[in-house]
Amino acid sequence: MNVLEIRNLNKHFGAVHVSRNISLSVPDGQCHALIGPNGAGKTTLIHQISGVLQPDAGEVVLAGQNITTKKTWQRAQAGLGRTFQLTSVLPSFSVLENVALAAQAKSGSSFRFFRPAAREKDLNETAMAMLERLGMKERAFVPATDLSHGERRLLE
Repeated sequence: MNVLEIRNLNKHFGAVHVSRNISLSVPDGQCHALIGPNGAGKTTLIHQISGVLQPDAGEVVLAGQNITTKKTWQRAQAGLGRTFQLTSVLPSFSVLENVALAAQAKSGSSFRFFRPAAREKDLNETAMAMLERLGMKERAFVPATDLSHGERRLLE
């Protein structure tokens, strides 16, 4: 099964066609890179996939669901995530604390500031399950600042 499919994506700004009939498939379990020179349209394509920009034509399909017209936050709820050139993790927090914070935000929690997150059993179980899925469980209590660049990207 393809986790992500891009079908004939097009985007233009005035007379300049930035994306023209771009199609690609990313099978489940695979990782792909998008490379090219400055001005080639990489960022525009990522913006179309993530929902920052709406394509002029074509489709974005995530795990079989057409998300082309979905808002960015709806795409995130459907499971689409993206990273940025600079990592955005909390360096003084442990790996587990970084993931627990993301799990807390996703759950719609009230962010109880005066109660230590370490006491949130369900939250930490969710975070630990995600770390296990990512192969980072053994790094759970390491400060994010001590991770390699690649590990920070994975954490993000």
